[in-house]
Amino acid sequence: MRIRLNEAPVELTPHGNPKRVLLRSGVLPNVTQVAVGEFPELMQTELHSHPTMFEIYFVLEGEAIYRIGDEEIEVTPGNFFYVPPNTTHNQTVTVAPHRIFYWGIATD
Repeated sequence: MRIRLNEAPVELTPHGNPKRVLLRSGVLPNVTQVAVGEFPELMQTELHSHPTMFEIYFVLEGEAIYRIGDEEIEVTPGNFFYVPPNTTHNQTVTVAPHRIFYWGIATD
């Protein structure tokens, strides 16, 4: 299977920013989604958590501050990090556009 990023459908996330979905739930075991999220302007998402899912990120472009639990981390292109299940998190975009390659992995 091969998917070109520019041909992947554009959808809005629950946060209101666009994403391009490369893989959906049900294709690979425990993978809930693989996508590239785009934050075209400075913004902050609401604090939220995923009770049964790891969120894994690789920063492609721009900069942001991610709150993960009680920690804040500043990220730039090339940074890789993850959010454990049931951990409150959000992002504040500080240099736009901010693009992230991310995927979710469900826990059993």
